[in-house]
Amino acid sequence: MIRTWRGLPGRMLRTIVATRGAVVAPLGAGWESDLTAIRETRRRVPMLLSDAAALQILIAVRAARRRGGAMAEAGVFRGGSARLICHAKGDAPLHLFDVFETLQAGATQDPSAGETLVREHFGAVHGARARVEALLAPYPGVHVHAGVFPDTAAAVASERFGFVHLDLDLPGATRAALAFFHPRLLPGAILIGDDYEDRQVREVFGAFFADRPDAVIELPWGQVMVVSQG
Repeated sequence: MIRTWRGLPGRMLRTIVATRGAVVAPLGAGWESDLTAIRETRRRVPMLLSDAAALQILIAVRAARRRGGAMAEAGVFRGGSARLICHAKGDAPLHLFDVFETLQAGATQDPSAGETLVREHFGAVHGARARVEALLAPYPGVHVHAGVFPDTAAAVASERFGFVHLDLDLPGATRAALAFFHPRLLPGAILIGDDYEDRQVREVFGAFFADRPDAVIELPWGQVMVVSQG
């Protein structure tokens, strides 16, 4: 948990949390707005991100906003991280990709391999498109693309992106997302991937960027951040 602090915590507290794999981070008052946004988002919708990961998204979006271009998130669930992106993105268009409830009742009789993998992995755990759209209604420029990624990405094939957030869980979907978004990243754009503690997802990133010059930065709370070299 991250919180603002008016003084450094005592040595005993720092020692206890360090042995438990946690970090106490004293933040100045200037970060209170971001922490408030994280807390308010948690009150509105379940969010699987830790406070540190949520704060990292806000920081990266704010930095990437200067690059211009659109923003994207693949793997929306119930819209918590999308709301954080909206909090910091300004007027940049945001494209959201998720299956939502499309693979539940009324699913296709002859599903593709991608549909089958997603259905087997997530089961009945999904976000509802209408609820996500209602959550993000106050923010401008939000576009929702429902269905299996990357089939749903054709509509943005001509876009260039300054920020991308990937939270797809599955290695195959992550590989497809990197293949789609990477050539469309602006120089200096930021891509954040979740589930980096998962061995297969980590291997996908490692293989994809093995021969590319982009900066790949492992973050200690289960994310990876890629800074595009264009």
